[in-house]
Amino acid sequence: MPEFRDVRLYCFSPGGFLQDRDPIEVVAAQIRGGADVIQLREKGLRKRDRIDLGIKLRDLTRRKGVLFIVNDDIDLALFLDADGVHLGQGDTPIQVARPLMKDKIIGISTHSLEQIDRAVESGADYIGVGPVFDTSTKDDREEIIGLDILLQIKDTCPIPYVAIGGIGKDNISSVVKAGCHRVAVISDIIQAPDIEEQCKALRQILL
Repeated sequence: MPEFRDVRLYCFSPGGFLQDRDPIEVVAAQIRGGADVIQLREKGLRKRDRIDLGIKLRDLTRRKGVLFIVNDDIDLALFLDADGVHLGQGDTPIQVARPLMKDKIIGISTHSLEQIDRAVESGADYIGVGPVFDTSTKDDREEIIGLDILLQIKDTCPIPYVAIGGIGKDNISSVVKAGCHRVAVISDIIQAPDIEEQCKALRQILL
C-alpha cells in the first residue's frame, strides 16, 4: 500500500456519471491506468447500495495495493476498514473524527489559505485544495481559487496536498508547473472513452 506522500493520481467511484457501466470495472480501469487512491463518493446511492459497492471496492483496492478512502462517512469507512475518510468543511470536525479513525488517514477539503492552516493545525493527514478550475461535479460549488494558492503553498505546506476541481488532460500541466504533483480527477477520467488510457496519460504528466 503506498504512503500518501507518494500519491500522484487520486480517483473516484463513478457516482452518477455512468449509468450504463459497471462501477467496479470503471474503478478497475482507473487502477490499471495508475490510480494511487480510489475514493468512494456515491452520495446519490441508497445506503445499502453504497455499502454493497463499498465492500466490492474495498476488496478490489486491497488486492491491487491502492489506497481506499470513503467520502464523508466515518461509520462506513470504519465498517469497510477503509484506509481513511475524506471530510468537507461542513462535515464532521477532525477533532471528532480522529478518536474514531485513530491512525487511519483523514483528508480535509480546503478552499482558502485560512482553511489550509486550520486543517494542518487540526492534524489532517492530507488536504484537497480547490476548486482550481471550474467544475461541474459538485452542486454546492465553491469559488474557483485558481493556481495562485498552489504556488503559495508549494514550499510551505507541511502535509501532502491534492489539487482538485476541473482538472484534466488539457490543464494538468499548469497544475504541475504550479508545483503540485498530486491531482484528483473526476469527470475527465470517468467520461473518457478509454478510462485506463486517460489515467495513464495523466499519470505520465505527474511523474
